[in-house]
Amino acid sequence: MNRRPPLRRLLSVALFALLGVGCATTPAAPPAPTFDDRMRDVTSPPPFDGIHWGILVMDAATGEALYEHNAHRRFAPASNMKIAVSAAALGLLGPDYRWETAFYAADEPANGLLFGDLHLAGSGDPSLGAPWHDPPERAVEALADSLRAAGVREVQGSLILDVAAWDSTTVPSAWLVGNLPGRSAATGGAFSIRTGELEVRVTGGSQVGDPARVDWSPRGRGEFVEAWVTTVAPDGESDLRSGFFPESRRWLIEGEIRPGETRTLTLAQRDPVRLALDVLSRTLEERGMSFRGEPVIHWERERAVFGRACMSGELPTCPAARRIAALQSPPLSEVVREILEPSQNWITEQLVRTIGAELGEEGSWEEGFELIRRYLVEAAGVSPWDLHFRDGSGLSGYNLLTPRAIVGILDHAARQPWGPAFRAAMAEPSKEDTTLSGRLEGMEGRVFAKTGTISHANALSGYLIADDGREILFSILTNTTNLPATRVRPAMDELVREIAREFVRIE
Repeated sequence: MNRRPPLRRLLSVALFALLGVGCATTPAAPPAPTFDDRMRDVTSPPPFDGIHWGILVMDAATGEALYEHNAHRRFAPASNMKIAVSAAALGLLGPDYRWETAFYAADEPANGLLFGDLHLAGSGDPSLGAPWHDPPERAVEALADSLRAAGVREVQGSLILDVAAWDSTTVPSAWLVGNLPGRSAATGGAFSIRTGELEVRVTGGSQVGDPARVDWSPRGRGEFVEAWVTTVAPDGESDLRSGFFPESRRWLIEGEIRPGETRTLTLAQRDPVRLALDVLSRTLEERGMSFRGEPVIHWERERAVFGRACMSGELPTCPAARRIAALQSPPLSEVVREILEPSQNWITEQLVRTIGAELGEEGSWEEGFELIRRYLVEAAGVSPWDLHFRDGSGLSGYNLLTPRAIVGILDHAARQPWGPAFRAAMAEPSKEDTTLSGRLEGMEGRVFAKTGTISHANALSGYLIADDGREILFSILTNTTNLPATRVRPAMDELVREIAREFVRIE
């Protein structure tokens, strides 16, 4: 016989059913995304999922890795190479190091007359131009004025430029041919001026068919530019083309330009040492100084001068060489600022070769790279497998660094007496004339970083500062982007913002 269940049991079953339905229709809230999740949310969506990312975030105080992704892998770092070069230079040469470009002779001048030759020993000073001299040509004028102030009016010999302490190569072997005409590939030597740039101004004539007027700076007496530009009708199209011819050591400018129109081309000096000597020779003449002989360049080492009392390439250390006049650069700490803030290639390459000349066998890239590599390995503790140098500026895609190497260098720099100056030399958000002037708004005073951009490679590495002074070190490297830099940079900036939200508490 079937019995009806008690009422209390029916009510319990009904209540359980109701509670069960409620649980099924109101699932628990999903957990908030973790920091790792938020970082992946930036790097994983297409097309960013096809990029090779290398990221390392570290607490400077503890050395703890707060986040890492491919931190041990090697990347073409673009201009993040400048971090390695600048930090090593400050460690090797010291923040107070100064270049000196000096004149030497066998005897002091007497009544304005100097017997024998006058030698100028090139030191590779990268400050012989902007921003330290305005206009840039003022650097050579200052050098000439120092000689005039020393009492020299007439030289019974030649002006001899001694650049034997440096190699004569003007281009790193890893640079692409297509880079060479532009200012990013300007290079110099032991005596080079105006940050290796040649400014060419072309002005159309008054009548159709007239040849255009062409001028350039820096300018000496020689013809370093040849022009075949004609004036076209006012409604015509201006089109200027440039090319360098090694046989004549001249830039050729050709094309068409409208009447009265002026266009300016900024090109790389392709014969920088000869051009600098030509400009100096003209400037000395304009200052009222005369020479019996023509200007000469001593390229080769150990050439006897001053009656065999000295050798070329060694004048600053030769006891028989009398220092007549000189021009000194600003301190290295100031020069490093002009490298890191605007990402200046030419000054960086001059710095690499300066390290080789001062501490190695000669002012060459090979000597400079070896000394930089040794310093970073022995002093900064970077693995030698994490470093490969083919230039100093990062223009070459053959350079290699790892995120952990860059963070290691940043950490080492922060612990040195010159660390605050190094950090302050980096680009900052909203700061004019730096590579972060239009990026990371709202993080002013918090971010000090070095950018980097070449084809298919972008980089951003530096320091994040909390209210209590805590430092977070970060390095973000991307390769094989196959995207414009304008697409990749916002993603990199968002990663920095995520780091700031997590560890610096900046929204």
